[in-house]
Amino acid sequence: MWVVISHIGAPPLFAGADSSNRLVWALMHGWSTIVFGVPAVIGFFVISGFCIHLPFRHDEKLPVGRYYARRYIRILIPVIAALVIDKLAGSHDPIFGRNTVLWTSVLWSLLCEEIYYAVYPGMRVLRKRFGWPLLLSASFVSATVAAVVHWKAPNWTAVGPLQTALILYPVWLLGCVLAEQSDKLPAIDSATTIWKWRFLTWAGSWVCEMLHFHFGIPYTQTQLWYGVLAFFWIRMEIAYGKHNKPSMLLISGGAWSYSLYLFHEPAMHILWKLPLPNLGYMPNWLVLFAFMLCLSYAFYLAIERPSHQLARMFRTTSRAETQPSKSAAAKRSWISV
Repeated sequence: MWVVISHIGAPPLFAGADSSNRLVWALMHGWSTIVFGVPAVIGFFVISGFCIHLPFRHDEKLPVGRYYARRYIRILIPVIAALVIDKLAGSHDPIFGRNTVLWTSVLWSLLCEEIYYAVYPGMRVLRKRFGWPLLLSASFVSATVAAVVHWKAPNWTAVGPLQTALILYPVWLLGCVLAEQSDKLPAIDSATTIWKWRFLTWAGSWVCEMLHFHFGIPYTQTQLWYGVLAFFWIRMEIAYGKHNKPSMLLISGGAWSYSLYLFHEPAMHILWKLPLPNLGYMPNWLVLFAFMLCLSYAFYLAIERPSHQLARMFRTTSRAETQPSKSAAAKRSWISV
């Protein structure tokens, strides 16, 4: 949702306001900077590493063939469907070629994900042989060097797929570390503490945005380190979630958030072709946002959910491992969700 809002802009609360007034100008510009989508993707990398490694955090056997089948069916079928629909909707972005849509669109993060999925079996071997300290140290050094080499790159497109994946790989690995820590994390029950962490995480996102747009330090240089902050925030969320049930609304939305990520731009292209009247700034924004949500949910029902069900046919863990005791399931319901 955060990424979607960053693409379409925050709700136009101050559209048409008198920007010659300094206070109004400050409010307008402050409101326009409240959402920055790139750090949200970095937070997702932590979550992704966590989710992939969680079933194998105790050195369980990894059936590599079924693992790859499950991952790529789960991810690629919806991606291909979204690209085809977007093309049919009249998008002029090339799907193949030098400037691929996979790299110049919101799908850049999925290409990084595919790389991380591909090397995950090898990473487990290295982690078992050398341990996390050496593996993380090597990944952070490699990522830092790659970032410095591309110091002037304004965005990930200029960095390139492999280099971007290298720069952000430590963030994904931190998610794997978190998976191994999750069982032993002491629970916290302080709403004040968790909201301080949530505000700190947003503030870090805002600082990255200001550095990028106003101080000449591109986010390609800051997101590796923002990933460390995201790791500690999500770690606190897991600890807080042990005694506090999450919002059921957010849980239900999370089930089709991948479809929203994939399909919000095709939905936008479809809406632009409809002969709708100009209702004004805020109504237009609300119509666009609602249209994206509705079509993304329809895409989930038609494409993503069936592909997910198909992927589940390739079981990578035993039934005993995927069906914990009732007490354990209740205690860690947020994980199974």
